[in-house]
Amino acid sequence: MLIVWDLTISMTIKQKILVVDDDKEFLSLLEEFLVSRGYEVMTSLDGDDAQKRFPEFMPDIVVTDIVMPGVDGIELLLNLRKVNPEVRIITMSGGNAGHASTYLKMADNLGANVILYKPFKLSELLEQINKLEADV
Repeated sequence: MLIVWDLTISMTIKQKILVVDDDKEFLSLLEEFLVSRGYEVMTSLDGDDAQKRFPEFMPDIVVTDIVMPGVDGIELLLNLRKVNPEVRIITMSGGNAGHASTYLKMADNLGANVILYKPFKLSELLEQINKLEADV
């Protein structure tokens, strides 16, 4: 009797994603969605906490809100680029009194890889993440 073992092993490396948003419900939604798609996810409720946790987690991608108390998404983007210039950053904003466009344009000019206007479809976020993964 001959036994053949299929030793095909998926060698996909899980991308690590840090998600930052001061809206707990939205943050949980993004975390659950990304984990269900096979990503390793760390979350932070503000930019200050994200900066502190970034070096220990060393994510491949950061998804951050722009308008947050304390260290906002713009400052976070600039600070994370100093630590790791290669990290890919997706910024998102629903704005503050209709200023989403201004904030996101600023983030784009400062080096965000992707900008998303809230609300967006989770499939749109996943599409952008897939594009960033392909560009490595």
